[in-house]
Amino acid sequence: MKSLVIILALCGLAAADVGDAVTEQLAPYLPANLGVAQVHVPPALANANPDGIVVEPPSVVMHPGRPSVKVTYKKKTYYIPVSLAAMTDVAVVTHAVAAGSVLAAEDVSIEHRALEGAPAPAAQVVGSTALKDLVAGAPIGAHDVTLPAPSPRGTRVSVDIAHGAVHIKGSGTLELATRVGEPATVRLGFNQTVVKGTMIAPGVVVVGDQP
Repeated sequence: MKSLVIILALCGLAAADVGDAVTEQLAPYLPANLGVAQVHVPPALANANPDGIVVEPPSVVMHPGRPSVKVTYKKKTYYIPVSLAAMTDVAVVTHAVAAGSVLAAEDVSIEHRALEGAPAPAAQVVGSTALKDLVAGAPIGAHDVTLPAPSPRGTRVSVDIAHGAVHIKGSGTLELATRVGEPATVRLGFNQTVVKGTMIAPGVVVVGDQP
C-alpha cells in the first residue's frame, strides 16, 4: 500500500512538471495581464519528461477561458486544455494547511498570478478558516475559506488621517460593520465628524493616503 502511495505521488509530481513546462513556454505568447491558471495534463503525458515538451506558438490571440494548445512530445502531437485567467493578487498558503485551521499572517503570502475561479479577498484571508485541506503553494479561492466576522458597528478603532507627509492620529467608532481590507466609516471621537477610510488591520483605519 505504501508503495502505491509513493507511485501516485511521483505521478502527481511528474504531471506538475509537465504543467510547469507548458506554462513557461506558453507565457511569452499571452497578452499582458493574462496568465495560465492551470494546465490540464492528460494521462498520456502524466509521466512525460518535461524537457521533451514542446509547445507550438498559438495561431490566434489568446483570451480568458479554456482553450487547447498544441504540444509535441516524442514526435507525437497532443492538444492540452489550459485554463487562462486575468492576473490578480492572490493569497497563497506557504505550507500545508488542514481543514478547520485559522490562517495567521505567517501561513500566507500574496502573489500576482492567474487563478481559475474567484480568489478569496487577499486582504481578508488572515483570520479566515480553511474549509478544506490546502497543499503548500495552493492559491486560496473564495470557496476555500470562511472569512472572519466583521468588526461590528460601535467598535473602537484607531484612526490615521494621512495627507502626504502629514499624519493626524486619533480614535473613533465604526458606524458600520467592517472587515479588514474593506471601506470603513468612522465617527471621530474628538469632534464627532464622520470620515471614510479603509480598515487596514483589526482596529486600525486609515483615512486618505495609505502608508
